[in-house]
Amino acid sequence: MMPQPQQRRCAFTLVELLVVIGIIALLIGILMPALTKAREQSRTVACKSNIHQVMQAILLFVQDNKGSMPGNYIDRTDPDENKRDWLLGSFSNSVADIVNAPQEGTIFKYTNNLSIYRCPALDEVAPRTGGGSNGRFDYGLFQVFSGAKITNLRPTARFQYPDGRSETVPTPVICDEDPAFGINGGNLEGGHANTDKMAKHHSGGANYATIDGSVHYFKEDPAANSHNWFLIAPSRAEKELGTSTNKWGFWNKQ
Repeated sequence: MMPQPQQRRCAFTLVELLVVIGIIALLIGILMPALTKAREQSRTVACKSNIHQVMQAILLFVQDNKGSMPGNYIDRTDPDENKRDWLLGSFSNSVADIVNAPQEGTIFKYTNNLSIYRCPALDEVAPRTGGGSNGRFDYGLFQVFSGAKITNLRPTARFQYPDGRSETVPTPVICDEDPAFGINGGNLEGGHANTDKMAKHHSGGANYATIDGSVHYFKEDPAANSHNWFLIAPSRAEKELGTSTNKWGFWNKQ
């Protein structure tokens, strides 16, 4: 009886394995930046959608309130409930009270959606940590426009860079705020004013909405804040938008 020939076992050599591992590593190196960029773009699009929806709610509020913008942080104690804070209502900016935002704010009835007040690019962290999301809201409404007649808001504003250069862009009304300079730092409230800055977590910039409901992208200079924004006021004088000691209707008198 003739002996049966033994079948030869197929196996990778060490060199072949190293080549395969090298190819896989190369593919990962090529694909990871693309996947990261795609994820970032997806979050940016979602953030723009959120701000658009919040701005639409603000415009609905304007229609129902004789053409006036919502109130802001300093309006929390206003006897007229419709003039109170768009985000906090009558509550304070304490850690205990932010659980009442945004559902106690004056525009929530037009949205009825907690999720659109959050930027998807930010992970939730503890309040007042100066980074990430406070878990309730990530967008700030320019406080100077509290109770402003929408007809008193011009469509374009001027941004002045710290080096003196200027740029004309659509007027910002509500923006994605930098958590390290306002909305999750010392002040857990949605008034964009004083040293508050626009976000940097969307490729170094932020999304913001203007009075026509459109959403735009802007890279605010790292050394700038809300005081670097200017708009022609009803008096036809140019006024900066960073003032924070203002109540309902302040802008109408400027």
